[in-house]
This record gives sequence, C-alpha cells and structure tokens, in this order.
Amino acid sequence: MHDSPPPQLPEPLVALAAAFALLGRPWNGLIIAALAKGPADTAQVRERVPGVSDRMLARRLQELTTGGLVTSTVQPEASARTHYTLSSHGAASLIPLAALTVWAQDHVTTRRTPPSELPEHDAHSRPDIMVSELDLADETTAAAVHRIGRQAYAIEADLIGFHGIPALRESLQAMQAQPLHWLGATTDGGQIVAFVAWQHLPEEDGIDIARLCVDPAWIRRGLASRLLSHLTTSLAPHGHVLVSTDADNLPAIALYERHGFSRVGTTEPAPNLRMAQFRFTRQRTQPTRTEFRRKAFDGRRKQA
Repeated sequence: MHDSPPPQLPEPLVALAAAFALLGRPWNGLIIAALAKGPADTAQVRERVPGVSDRMLARRLQELTTGGLVTSTVQPEASARTHYTLSSHGAASLIPLAALTVWAQDHVTTRRTPPSELPEHDAHSRPDIMVSELDLADETTAAAVHRIGRQAYAIEADLIGFHGIPALRESLQAMQAQPLHWLGATTDGGQIVAFVAWQHLPEEDGIDIARLCVDPAWIRRGLASRLLSHLTTSLAPHGHVLVSTDADNLPAIALYERHGFSRVGTTEPAPNLRMAQFRFTRQRTQPTRTEFRRKAFDGRRKQA
C-alpha cells in the first residue's frame, strides 16, 4: 500500500505562503516601511525602527536583500556607508502593507494585551555592569575571556560563512601573549560578559581595536556599545581609532557606524574573506608620542 502524495496548494496560496514566509518574519515589514521614507544606512534604519537589535536588523536586511526587496550600495567616498533602498519589488509591497496596516488598526490593535497584563522583566535582565581593565596574567580572567572570544567568533563565523577566523584556533597561552590591552564588562557578581582589546599604534596618535566580543548569552544589552564608548572617551580620548570587521558582519558595521566610524577601505586578506576597515578621527588635543619625544630631545639639546 502506497501513501498518497500530500495535497498540493493552489498556485495563489503557494505565492501567499512565500510572501508570509518573508514578510511575516519579525521586523521585516517595519524595515520595509522604514525604507519607504527613503534610502538609509544601517544606523538610520535602526532609528526608524525602534527596538530592533543590531544583530536582528543585520539578519533581516540580509534576508530582504537576498529576497530582492531591498538593494544595498556602498558609495566610493572615504566616509561611505552601506545604504539600503527599496527595489521595485520592495516598493510594490507597500500597497498590500498599507492595506494590512488599515486592517490591523481596525481588527488587531484593539485586542492587544493591556500593559498591566504584560509579564514583568526579570531583575537579571538589567544587572549592574562594571567596566574595568582586565589583567590576563590572572588565569581565571584569561580563561573567561578565551571562552567568550571562542563562542562569539563561532557565531560570527556562521554569520559571515567563513570559519577560518584565527581567534577560533588560538590557544589560551597564545591569546595571553598578544601585545594587547583588555577592557571588560563584568557583573556585580564578578562574571566577565564582554570585552574589547586594543593596542597603541606605533609612532601614531591612536589605537587599533583588535577584538570586541560579547558572551552570546548577554547579547542585545548594549555591552559592546558601552565598552566602545568607554574606550574611545576615557582610555583613548584623542587621536584616531582604527578597527576592521568582516564586510558581511552587518551587526558590527552598524555598531561602528553608530559610534561615528567611517569606512575607509576594504581588503581581502584571504580567499572568501573581505575585511571592511573603519576609522574614527577626533581633534587631537595632546601631542603624539613621537612629537613628545622630539620636544623633549629639543629641550635637552637647548639646555646643553
């Protein structure tokens, strides 16, 4: 006895199912509505869609671009950012979305759960976080940083489709030997949940950010943004800041652009790996180390 084949949907319902599979995903409809206001970079889209996380926004923009509803372009200027625009297919979706909005206002929003019935957030959702420099000579600290880095880079590897990220194969001892400074975000219970690592640029007034990782269990809490702000305002308040990230890592790109970084180039250090380079430049208020040494030398020469 043979099982009968599953019934096939009529062609119109097949198309409708495909449309809901794309537009029915959280945030996609709101992103399309946001782009209806005009082209925008990732940071501008995020402003138009309050509440969406950087990682989720990056995934949804990638889905909509792959689906042909959105197009992305990078202008050739040094300060270029990736801009997103509705394609002709995306613009055509605005008509049914407008009708759906009218229907939702009449038949859905009136039945929303009252605010008093919404569940309260757990107190752990917003713990006290302290930002301080980390000493990787301490084995416990180093082990926590190594674990977070491996987990974060594993997620990034899946996101960009490249699993040759050097930090994924780096041993604990090799990480400790890196000539980097480390800044961590730590809970009031002493748990490290995110970190950023950097080094001073030789003979230049600035720093190069080498790593910025968040424990996957602690994403979407603003930790990366908080670390980046503390680094650029307190530990490196002048000069320029360099950072590189994979050109397909849209959450990281959105983070850096939101903090005033400008894209200055793209490199391909390995096959199938494109790295976007960013720079954040501020008005220098203090002399570089080279200038300081030169002035000190000139002063000693005059005294002689």
